[in-house]
Parts: sequence; C-alpha cells; structure tokens
Amino acid sequence: MKRLFISILLTAFAGTVFTSCEEELTKNSLVDVSDNEVLGNTSQLNKVLTSAYRQLYFNNKSERVYAGLPGFQMYVDLGGSDIICHTNMGGQQLTSYQYISSKTISTGDASAIWTWAYNVINLSNIIITNIDGAGSGDETQKRHIKGQALAMRGLMYFHLIQNYQQTYVIAKNKRGVILRLVADDESSKGFSTVEEVYQQIVADLTNAKSLLAGYKPEELWFINSEICSGILARVYLVMQKWSEAYNEAETVYNNHKTLMTREQYRAGFDEMISGGYSEVVWAMQYTPNNNIGGSTQFNFWYNQDESYGEGYADGPIYSFLALFCDSKFEELFEQTDDRYQFWKRTKNVSSEINTKWAFDKYKHYGQDNGTAIGSASYPEVCLMRSAEMLLIMAEAAANMQRTDALQLLNRLQAARHATPTVHASGQDLLEDIYIERRKELICEGQSGFYDLVRLQKPLVRYGASATNPGGHYVWGLQYLNGFDAAATQPSASLESNDYRFFCQIPQMEILNNDAISEADQNPFDGR
Repeated sequence: MKRLFISILLTAFAGTVFTSCEEELTKNSLVDVSDNEVLGNTSQLNKVLTSAYRQLYFNNKSERVYAGLPGFQMYVDLGGSDIICHTNMGGQQLTSYQYISSKTISTGDASAIWTWAYNVINLSNIIITNIDGAGSGDETQKRHIKGQALAMRGLMYFHLIQNYQQTYVIAKNKRGVILRLVADDESSKGFSTVEEVYQQIVADLTNAKSLLAGYKPEELWFINSEICSGILARVYLVMQKWSEAYNEAETVYNNHKTLMTREQYRAGFDEMISGGYSEVVWAMQYTPNNNIGGSTQFNFWYNQDESYGEGYADGPIYSFLALFCDSKFEELFEQTDDRYQFWKRTKNVSSEINTKWAFDKYKHYGQDNGTAIGSASYPEVCLMRSAEMLLIMAEAAANMQRTDALQLLNRLQAARHATPTVHASGQDLLEDIYIERRKELICEGQSGFYDLVRLQKPLVRYGASATNPGGHYVWGLQYLNGFDAAATQPSASLESNDYRFFCQIPQMEILNNDAISEADQNPFDGR
C-alpha cells in the first residue's frame, strides 16, 4: 500500500481558492473564481479537488484544534459522557467539554465549524458546476472527480445539520442550514428546512455513489463508492430509515469482513494503512508535507504505554496529559476484552491525574520508536471501519425486529473477546448495541454527543469523589445542572435536544446575509 501524500496546490489559482478562515458564508461565494481556463480544464479542476481534500482532512486555513475530519472526531466525543478533559492545556477541547460559550454566535466552535464546512462545500461546488463542460479530460475521469466532490458536499452538510439544529426525527420542519449547490449562486442565501437538507445529503451521496462505481483508487484517502455507502448508512441511521441503513452498511461490511485481531486493535490505531487491515474502509495519514503539529486526537489522548515516562525526558512518546476516560466508562469493559486498554497514571503527575484512567487506543511511536524529533506527529488515521458498519446493521436489524440483530452484535463481541449479549430483541438489545458503539467507536466521531442527540438520551456525568476517583472534574460540570460531591447521583446532566448541544449561527453570517435574521438564530440553551 502506498503511503499517503496530499500535495499542496502550488499554482496561481491557489490564491483565489484559499481564503481567510475568518470569512463566513455571505451572499458571495468564499471562492470567487473567474478564470475560464481554470474552470474549463479538467486537470485544473482536479487540483481544486485536491484543495477540497486538503480542507476536508486538515482544515489548513484554521489554527483551531479541530483540524479537519480527524480532529473533529475528538470534538464529537468530548461532548459525551465518556471522555474527561483536563484544564492543563486549555483551548477548544476544554471549552467544548465544558459546554460553555464556545458554541455561541461570536466565539469559538460555531464560527470554526461553519467556515470549515462551507469552505469545502464551495470548493466542491466549483467542481460540480464546471466539470461536465470542461474541455479536456476523458468522461471517466470527469465522472470520478464529480463523484468525489458530491460526496464531500454531502458529508459536510451532514456535519453542518447535526451541529446547527436538533435531530432529524423531531426537527424535520425546523430551520436547517443554507443549501448552496452552485458556485457563485446569488439566490441561495436563505435557510432550508432540516428535511430539505437531509434530502440533499442523500441525493448528493447517492449520485456520488453511482458516479464512483468502478473507481478503485490505490490510496485509502480517496472517497470511493463504498465510502459513500458508509456515509449513507450513517445518514439513514439518524433518519431512522432502518432498511436503507442496513443495506448500505452491509454493502461496505461484505467487502471488509475480517475484523482486527487483538494485537492489531492494541497496536495504537496508527497503522491503519501500512498495516493493510481489512477492517479499514477509509483512512488518511499525516506526513511531513501535510503535518499540522500537535492538533490531532493522537496527541491529545494520553497515549503512552504504562511503561513509559513523561514525554521525551523519560520515554519517547509525547502527550499533552489532556484526555482521560471516565470511571463509569471503564466499568463497561471486561478486562479480557481486546479493547480494555485502561491504566491509571502514577509517575510524575499530580494526585488528581493519578486517579484518572489513561487509555491506549491511540498512540503513535513514529520513526525509531518515537525518538526521532517530530515523528510522533505523523500517525495514520482511520475514518471508517467495518466494525461500525456491523453495529449499524445490528441496530437497524433490531429496529426492524429482524432475527439476525443479535447474531450481528455477537459477531463483533466475539471478535473482541467480550461476553456475548443474550438479549434477543427489544429495547434491552438496543441498549446493548448503544453501549457497544460507545466501547468500539470512542473518539472516532461516531458516538459521543452525536449518538446522545439522535437517540434522545441525556448527557450524564458523574463527578470525582472518594467513591468515584476516576470521575469527571467538577469544573467540567458546574456549567450544567448542579453537582453532587458524593457522586451518588449524576453530578450533571443535560437533557436531550438542549440547544447547548448545538452551535449558534455565526454573527458575521447574520450580519452579511440579507436573506436571514436574528429570528433564525438558535437559542443558547433550552429545548
């Protein structure tokens, strides 16, 4: 398998494509391009596609922690109940975990997520608008370029709608986000409904899947038809279209039935490409050419083996001592489970950190076992696995009351050496599937607050105490609904669909877009 390399767009065109991250979506596109030679040339539009990929994976015009899809995986799970974030680093991961003002109109994540998504969408629209009329390139190449652009647009709208409005099944007729489907379209400035946005997401991904039929790229970072099916399976899960979710997930799973071994699962999730794991459907890699420094979930996780010391002084693995696991999450695992990789830090750290559960799902040794300077910044990152597809199939089957639901869940549990679930059907089986999603997919951006919102479950966090030393830090809870020092009851909870789960529309968007107003704004909290 060839190593991943995404080239930087080094043409005069780059200056017109990349704009400041501080800009918002206004009545004009973020990427006003007038060069007919560029727009009419398949080779140049393929370079626009490369730029779109770079924004998708690295969000290279942003200085925020959530750098593209891999960083966004961390954001989604930080909003759940299983990850604890320490104060020592500060920054966006902390404010997201605390549910404070980072999602409001004028600060933080609300602006960053909006800008990132629409940057990718606008680049995709340049391709979609112009590729059919491009005068060079064969029709197969054009079809594959257009398919990837449609898939990226659908994916970005999927993230946007999950972050700026309540979940589909209760909010179909509510205000969604702005659907921009053509480059430089002056008419598409107002909001569409949630239903309309999801219809467009499904249409984009379905069309992309068709256009990419037969496309077999050598690198796993290129979006192909089965990745479109995997994203569609996620979308249909949110929409509660169980048959469609099952079928799309099965399409992917049937091509990747061999799940990771115990040794592979515990190797650190940083050899997704070079290891040739059959379970991996979609992955990318950081390299010296696309490195974004420490802004990856690998570096934010406490990702040293227990035998190593602190940083380069006593051991080769650098860590920020930022993210830990909640005690209640650790209790979900049997110690014989392949995924049981928990340990408590005991060396050279405060007693407060000592009581927290470190977790070794993510670690990266890099060159020369991590001793080479900067080598820990170049891990491989998994974006989709067949284990997730198996869980989608199990959940969809359970909701359809299919007899294979239990079998599908047990297949994953057996592969991970966990005691198989015995509940054959009903809500008990569904709850077991939800727990298995938390155990299997932590920090892969597919559970966390996304699952809480779609399943209409409250966020519940228990504070640290003498009886629950590995619980959440008090300061991470006090902005919610109270604190119980004894931790006999939840220290904090946030009701499902509270607007603190969602971002507000950025203020600059409202100021610059004459088709919307403050009346369209999400409240800061409440349901």
